[in-house]
Amino acid sequence: MGKDTLELNENELLWGRLFLATTLVQRAREVELSRVNISLIQAMVLYALKISPEPLTPSRLAKMLCREPHSMSALIDRMEKQGLIQKKHDLSPKNLVRVVVTAKGEEAFQRQRSVSAVTNITSSLTREERETLGSCADKLRLTAKELIRQMQPDPYDESLF
Repeated sequence: MGKDTLELNENELLWGRLFLATTLVQRAREVELSRVNISLIQAMVLYALKISPEPLTPSRLAKMLCREPHSMSALIDRMEKQGLIQKKHDLSPKNLVRVVVTAKGEEAFQRQRSVSAVTNITSSLTREERETLGSCADKLRLTAKELIRQMQPDPYDESLF
């Protein structure tokens, strides 16, 4: 007896290809970052803090990085214990907290930038391919954001990219 064959439509096949590519690139970056003793999510937090033109609160960081507030809070606490970031209570109203990069966090940020094989992986694409990929990624991100908005009462409002 033969196996039942499952026929996937072109959207399902493309989803599988996209999932595998994203998973492999993410895993490659995790391996690369492990060599400089920083996790992918820690690198993303430091990156968000470095590029933001305004102070970031834990809540805003969570939205930017598509994380649940409680998960971001726990991550911030761990990163603060490691000395990578610090919570400052100097925003108005006074119950707001901003997150800032410490000197040790700055060193970690520079270390993660020094290993860039994975972040430069798109250099294998032509300029036109990169532009197309960027457009497609933006479109998929916005569509996913809308789906989440429809399925969850508190959607992710902002994204880092």
